[in-house]
Amino acid sequence: MKVSSESREFLENLRVYLLASGKYEGEIEEIVSELGDHLENAEKDGKDVTDIIGKTPKEYMGQLAGEMPFDLKGGLKFLPILMLGAFSYILMGDAIRGQLQYSLIDLIGYPAVFLMTLFLTALFYKYLASNKIPKLKQFIVFGIIAATPISLFIGVIYLDDWLGAPAIHFGPAAKGAAIFISLLMFIFIAIWSKSWVSIILPIVFFLPEVLIGFTDYQENTKLMLSVTIVPLCIGIYLLSVLRMEKKKEKSS
Repeated sequence: MKVSSESREFLENLRVYLLASGKYEGEIEEIVSELGDHLENAEKDGKDVTDIIGKTPKEYMGQLAGEMPFDLKGGLKFLPILMLGAFSYILMGDAIRGQLQYSLIDLIGYPAVFLMTLFLTALFYKYLASNKIPKLKQFIVFGIIAATPISLFIGVIYLDDWLGAPAIHFGPAAKGAAIFISLLMFIFIAIWSKSWVSIILPIVFFLPEVLIGFTDYQENTKLMLSVTIVPLCIGIYLLSVLRMEKKKEKSS
């Protein structure tokens, strides 16, 4: 399929919009492929995306999403794995910091925050896919996506402290078990998704913190280093992913 960069961008945005809307992945690929063929033929006759869809991309995406059934089975299949993955990140982080204690507020609040974050992320991706916005605004939107779960988790922690809910404390022996279980979960997700992301992200998030913990710096200095180095590592990883994606686009 040889189409213009404008058509390729539209097709990719359409794919993202429909995936974020919870539609069947197989059906999405069929629609995108068929529409791509139509666009390829239309461009040979001097037409563009608007000529084919007959309306704005946002209107077309919304109409198409409304006509497609929701993939409930797929959602129920992915949701437990995503929740276990998110819990594994929390568990490993708490184990590394020696903070293995959970109250009823935590056990209710963490899944609620995760579900809310999933919902907001889907809305953000639908917005980005259906609207042409400048790069600066895109970075702001992604910043909001990244900051939202952090803010909500902090809110759960403060609510827990304010209410003084009783918590279950786990001893030092549970630390190794928690890290081992988290590692197994990361490996399982990597095999299931056929991607290294679930293994790379914990390394990026937690390895700097572990290495800093072995130093003789004061606690305030360790905290400042973690706050500085971890986001820097995440930024480097994201930039490398973007560069690889651009290379793939150029090669295709």
